[in-house]
Amino acid sequence: MGTVSGRNNPIITATGSGEVSVTYNLSSDGAGVNPQSQKPDQVSRVGDLNQEVGNKARDLLRKCYKTTGSYVQLNPGVPDDQRPIVGIYTKLRVRTKKGTVEEEYSEETVYSTEYDKIFKDWPETEFNRAILFGIGGVGKSTIFDKIAYDWADEACEILKRFKLVFLLKMYALFQESDLVDSIFDQLLGVKSGVAKVELDKFIQDNSNKVLILLDGFDEMRTKTLDAASFGSTLKALSRTEYRDCFVLVSTRPSHLEKLMSKSLVQNPCTHVEVLGFTKEDVNEYILKFYYKDPISGSALIQNIEKSNTLLDFSKNPMLLLLMCLLWREKKQLPETTSRLFTEAVDYMFTRKGYTCSSEDASKTVIAIGKTALRGFVSADQNFSFQKDEFEQNALDLALKAGILTQQRVIKNLKCHNNIQFMHKTIQEYCAGKYLQSVHMSNQGFLYKVFPFGKFQNNLRQLCQTIEGVVSNDFLLRFCCGDNEKCMTDIVRLLDCKFNKDRHKPMYQSHVIQLISQHCFFESQSKEIPQCLTSNSLIPSDIKVGNNNEFRILICLLKMICRSDIQAPQLSCIETIWIYSVSSVSGLAFALGYMENLRNLMLSCCTLGKGELEKILASLKCNNLLTSLKIYDCNTLGGRAVEWAHIKHLTSLEKLEVRECKLQSTDIEHIASAEGNMPKLTDLYLHSNNSLGEFAVLWAKELPKMMHLNKLDLGNCDLTQSDIPHIASAVGNMPRLTDLDLGGNDPLGECAVSWAKELPNMMHLSKLNLNYCGLTQSDIPHIASAVGNMPRLTDLHLGLNKSLGGCAAVWAKELPNMMHLNKLDLNYCGLTRSDIPHIASAVGNMPRLTDLHLGGNWSLGECADLWAKELPKMMHLNKLDLNNCGLTRSDIPHIASAVGDMPRLTVLKLGDNWALRGRHKLHSLFPSLRVIF
Repeated sequence: MGTVSGRNNPIITATGSGEVSVTYNLSSDGAGVNPQSQKPDQVSRVGDLNQEVGNKARDLLRKCYKTTGSYVQLNPGVPDDQRPIVGIYTKLRVRTKKGTVEEEYSEETVYSTEYDKIFKDWPETEFNRAILFGIGGVGKSTIFDKIAYDWADEACEILKRFKLVFLLKMYALFQESDLVDSIFDQLLGVKSGVAKVELDKFIQDNSNKVLILLDGFDEMRTKTLDAASFGSTLKALSRTEYRDCFVLVSTRPSHLEKLMSKSLVQNPCTHVEVLGFTKEDVNEYILKFYYKDPISGSALIQNIEKSNTLLDFSKNPMLLLLMCLLWREKKQLPETTSRLFTEAVDYMFTRKGYTCSSEDASKTVIAIGKTALRGFVSADQNFSFQKDEFEQNALDLALKAGILTQQRVIKNLKCHNNIQFMHKTIQEYCAGKYLQSVHMSNQGFLYKVFPFGKFQNNLRQLCQTIEGVVSNDFLLRFCCGDNEKCMTDIVRLLDCKFNKDRHKPMYQSHVIQLISQHCFFESQSKEIPQCLTSNSLIPSDIKVGNNNEFRILICLLKMICRSDIQAPQLSCIETIWIYSVSSVSGLAFALGYMENLRNLMLSCCTLGKGELEKILASLKCNNLLTSLKIYDCNTLGGRAVEWAHIKHLTSLEKLEVRECKLQSTDIEHIASAEGNMPKLTDLYLHSNNSLGEFAVLWAKELPKMMHLNKLDLGNCDLTQSDIPHIASAVGNMPRLTDLDLGGNDPLGECAVSWAKELPNMMHLSKLNLNYCGLTQSDIPHIASAVGNMPRLTDLHLGLNKSLGGCAAVWAKELPNMMHLNKLDLNYCGLTRSDIPHIASAVGNMPRLTDLHLGGNWSLGECADLWAKELPKMMHLNKLDLNNCGLTRSDIPHIASAVGDMPRLTVLKLGDNWALRGRHKLHSLFPSLRVIF
């Protein structure tokens, strides 16, 4: 053994075995000494050493992430069945929000590789903690792998900010785990040449250049947390250690609340929800998977597109991978979730180079399922096991097949072999199949028969709480797979436990209903349990917002409809709202049985040719339907001749066809149908932009709708050339009293051309010109026209922000509208200088009793300058000052002013968030009804 040593040099020790250890002996020269007591050259040398440690760790990490860490495992049981992450990684949709309850998710969904958008607040703000969450198999771990790879590849500018990136798997961690120890255990190893204390010092000194990725908080080995026992890893989440490091942690939604507790990730933090694939992403992934066989890839895409079930499943990356593996082998896919997983697991047992009989595969799944179930029913749900928790033969077979994975974890210098299922959903599948085997009583089955009571006992443990039922949804589905008896007992137990107590939360029955429907569908039973058709499980209001739920709903409805005994249960349904589904096929069949249906809404649905026609035809015997709403279904435009046959809906009172790309030719058919519907009084055609500039073609059809009271043509891109035709037509509709033209921005700055047409609509009592881009030059022409409309009492000019700051020019025109009772100037950008002019004008409008000035934020903190003008409006009964940025200092001036308005009875001061302690403010308004 030899050594090399010297002042400030490392001691290099060579052993007989060929190993080399490096020890930096700095204690005598300043290491660990207060920097203020060190000499400049010593500080420099320590700093250089610090950077050397960082550089060495960076190089080791990059090598790890770009070699062994740069591959995605396809079939876990085949070590070489891998692809480079750059070759198969397909971006995932995510959405972000700040962690506070009040914040909402960004309307923009971005992709998982758009780091500049996901982490846009780093590092300039205090948001240096983020939670990446999503359902099982949605791709959270792969996102982390890609972040680590992209950092190592230096391919992304925002990731270049980080000197070091640590990716740690939390399934190997306890609450006591130390961060640096875990980095060495999982990434660097004991022979890295980097000392733990030196790496920790580098992290501490360069915290704002360190990114820590903690993958799988929900899989952490410690389930019941005690903050007093936290090691530095969890303390990093809570900012009690490594405060300035950037930490991103992933979890399933079930653990999000625990993760946001006071002892862990507190605000400020960012939430990043992983949404999965879009249809286009699915196609991209498949073609990448089959890059050597694009014909097979295209065939799989076509097969998936034929089924709503497969389309839904394919948006989950894990399930899509399983589909690709199955298709690679058999060129066909199953329908139900349980069959899909059965096929996937069977495939893993019969992969190339390894064969296993169906009997042995079934026995193995059930044997390891016993351990899997024990993990779910334990007080602390367990996803990591030891070898002695499995039957040895079953363990060996499952490890070979890849259903179980084994990973060495170094803890306290000792090696432990953790056994895990390849994914939590696979653990749920095995547990479900074991539970199903417990239920079996047929002696002819290959596996051991257990007492029926054991099934009930396990089931009750899984379903002790509503949260437990939701958490174990997939396990219950798998237990019901192609097994009517299991399904019947599970659905009955859920019904008895959660639907019988009237004092339980209202949402609970709907959750249980959906899970029961899942179980029923998985069983593929031809007999529906009685409890699944009871009123408690067929609610009066049905709301479905994705393909999977819709598919299951249709399956249930069809089975009920085919039963003479059970079909009458559908009469309790009063409202159906279907949204965000790719096809409504099958709905029409059931609607005919819903004799008490009153409201039907279809939103963001792809209504294929003939689908809407079938739905409307199925309602021909319905005498109670009063509201039909169709939103954002853009396949209806130009086809009203096919679907607008609605005159048989004699009870309909409101029809909305919004944002459906209606064409000029469609109005004729809608108008013809409405003319024969005397109860239909409200028609909404909002946001059909193609109607703009073509009113000359379609407006003449409007008078056919002689029963209308309200017509909404808002946001239709109407122009000045359209108004004469619309006004002429509306003038021939004596019952139409409410016209909405809001949101037609092209009408701004040109009222001189079209306002003179307004008096032709002599029957109107309400006119909406909100958000029309109106300016000060438009008001004289509008006021003059409205002055010649004696029945018009309600005028809306809100959201025309160009009117702010110039009321001195236009307010004097307001008294020309002498018939008005209500004037809406909400959100017009009004300032304190505008109020004197508006007040003077309104004071000369004796019929105006209702004035809305809400949303004009510039009025806040300066009421001492404008409130004194309010008494001029002596005729007002109601004054709206909602959301005006008012503060407590404004209230005395407002109170004093309204005290001199004897007719004022209602004052609205809502949404002025600075007015806290509102109960004390009521005393300032003794004679008014003040609404905060």
